[in-house]
Amino acid sequence: MNPIAGLPEPLLLGLHAFGELAKEPDKCLTTKHLADIIGTSEPYLSKILQRLCRCGLIKSVRGPGGGYKLNCVPSETPLYPIFEVLGGPFKASGCKLEGCRGKKCFIGGMMDELSRAFFRYLASRSVAEFASYYANGTEVSIEISVVTPSLGQRHPNFGNVSQKKI
Repeated sequence: MNPIAGLPEPLLLGLHAFGELAKEPDKCLTTKHLADIIGTSEPYLSKILQRLCRCGLIKSVRGPGGGYKLNCVPSETPLYPIFEVLGGPFKASGCKLEGCRGKKCFIGGMMDELSRAFFRYLASRSVAEFASYYANGTEVSIEISVVTPSLGQRHPNFGNVSQKKI
């Protein structure tokens, strides 16, 4: 997964479902309820939830009052595994321009650094923090410092990358 290239739909839907489950960690929510809140089809969301079950982040509860609920300790669980399960392994893939010079390309290096900053952010945040951001609709800012290799100075035109509501 290269976050700069765009996040895949299963990941976005899974994050929204996970956010809903994390808001009320002791409560079971049905696939239908989650699909209605998120605005997607129940069968499609069911496949995504099953992937989160297989890796142990959530669990399925059968019977009356059943559904899905968290199966992790929110304050001790990093956010990154959700991204890896639903979006694939992290990849810093550089510049996508055909015929690009490769490793010496400034654009590719910048894209890789943005991807690494996104990964570091995910690895340093817990499910509990995500649940709080999600429940409150909090804006998230990721601080990125871009250094021009030849000058060794922070570039004055780059700073905060702001991500609107989760």
